[in-house]
Amino acid sequence: MAILAVQHIEKHFGDTQVLSDISFSLEEGQALSIIGSSGSGKTTLLRCLNFLERPDHGSIAVKGGVIFDAADPSTQAEKDIRQKRLHFGLVFQNFNLFPQYTALQNVTLARELLVKERGGESKEEIIKAGRELLAQMGLADRADHYPHQLSGGQQQRVAIARALALHPDILCFDEPTSALDPELTGEVLRVIRSLAEQKTTMIIVTHDMAFARDVADQVIFMDGGIIVEQGDPREVFDHPKEERTKQFLSRYANG
Repeated sequence: MAILAVQHIEKHFGDTQVLSDISFSLEEGQALSIIGSSGSGKTTLLRCLNFLERPDHGSIAVKGGVIFDAADPSTQAEKDIRQKRLHFGLVFQNFNLFPQYTALQNVTLARELLVKERGGESKEEIIKAGRELLAQMGLADRADHYPHQLSGGQQQRVAIARALALHPDILCFDEPTSALDPELTGEVLRVIRSLAEQKTTMIIVTHDMAFARDVADQVIFMDGGIIVEQGDPREVFDHPKEERTKQFLSRYANG
């Protein structure tokens, strides 16, 4: 059974339709790359999955259970949105770390708040887990540093650790290297590649075509708010069926 099933998602902003009839599924342990030009709807799709935006039409199911259906008001209660967001971890383009907190505090804060509401782990256990995540990101010696004391690549790795701290079913990346200098991009891509090798279920929006092809089990090409083509990365990149896909990929090949 698919860990994620997205059916017929649509989203409008005023009179502008940003997403149209978006449907796809994702198996547990798979990585999905979403590619396409700026403005094609990729980020809006991630925001809908993370309930930062509400789809106007369609449904989202995780582990076989429908967590949102635009036709069913009972799935849209505001009080349930925080719980539904826990299915997804989101790593933003610009890190979005809290500047007043250390790297470790950024990683542990959300889990401490969650435990305060529901009980469970002790603070010591949360801190231990946070340090282990930072070590996994290659940042064991940066736990007590504040964001301004970290490079962009280090900040993004803290952001990845923060997203993992809540044990999401699906980890989402929105252009995780777009705010980084080229020399810092590699360290973040290595972390994501390592997560893929560990069979972390991921959705990665990226402009890095080589990385999208290399890391993903499947790829979606979006244009104008629709899915133009999807499938095995090597098939889509090497033998695209749609003319619009061919045009998009040729631009990157010639760039």
